[in-house]
Amino acid sequence: MQEVILETGEHRRDVVRKAVERLGEDFIDRIKSTETILLKVNLVHHEHQLASTHIDAVRGVVDVIRLHSRAQVYVGDASFHGTVSAFSHFGYDQLLSEYDGVHLIDLNEDETVDGYSLKRDGSKNSIKRSALAHSVDLRISLAPMKVHRDMGVSLSVKNWTVGTWVVPPRNSHLGRVWARWPWLYEEGPWAMHTSVAELYEQLPCDIAIVDGMQAMEGDGPTEGTAVAMNTVLAGFDAVAVDAVAATLMGFDPGDIGYLTIAAEKGLGSIDMTKIDVPPIELAQRTRAFLRPPVLADRLLAWKSEDPRVTISSINE
Repeated sequence: MQEVILETGEHRRDVVRKAVERLGEDFIDRIKSTETILLKVNLVHHEHQLASTHIDAVRGVVDVIRLHSRAQVYVGDASFHGTVSAFSHFGYDQLLSEYDGVHLIDLNEDETVDGYSLKRDGSKNSIKRSALAHSVDLRISLAPMKVHRDMGVSLSVKNWTVGTWVVPPRNSHLGRVWARWPWLYEEGPWAMHTSVAELYEQLPCDIAIVDGMQAMEGDGPTEGTAVAMNTVLAGFDAVAVDAVAATLMGFDPGDIGYLTIAAEKGLGSIDMTKIDVPPIELAQRTRAFLRPPVLADRLLAWKSEDPRVTISSINE
């Protein structure tokens, strides 16, 4: 059984801290023996707090790290609208004076290593990934709980994979942006979901934390509305953590393409019968998140576009 911590309460920093503390001796041993940590946040929208990782969630994680380790902590993201402006808008600069050995890193400007996503036909598309994400000793994904209008949900796995993908900036009607969609969404649902799973296989995170204190339902991942869940999840299996989060949001984890594909690859579990999470508390906290109308057609599109299904049907 893969344990997923489910912590509840009213104050984000305290709830996150308690969830991380409940990871126990395994977590403490890991941070004691490490020198560098990447705390990968989600700052997809540089002005919309509900879409982005709250600074108090970061504080909750770093509070626990600093009790046991003097490791260098790199708080980073590759924000769509610009990471530096997001750091400034959400007050992340305060972290530099509050803690020793904490650094803010714009992964859009990071050095890179080679990686790949997938094209519609299943062939590989060469891309660049963050060199820092590859080089650190410990990788933590700290993601807000959100509905996603194309992928169903945006949680720890998607935060980690897409946000460590480094692309050049481009000018758009939104201004200067760092967009992954030309390499991801335009290849179609199957390639999009499979690419996220492949990116996670190439470089997984070590610890996943999902902040559902104020989650986002509706037209996520940036334009949705708040729903108070007052819940934080944490675990060493990001796929399992996301499966529990998706369940809390009223989704079947098996409907989320990238989670299903990741589980098929042996990268984690989405089988709720094999995940150790308090069943009564899970049932009490679960609610049906509002979904954008477009998701009705998009949620399961990855199944119909799966090349394996097409090939199988032809052979039959």
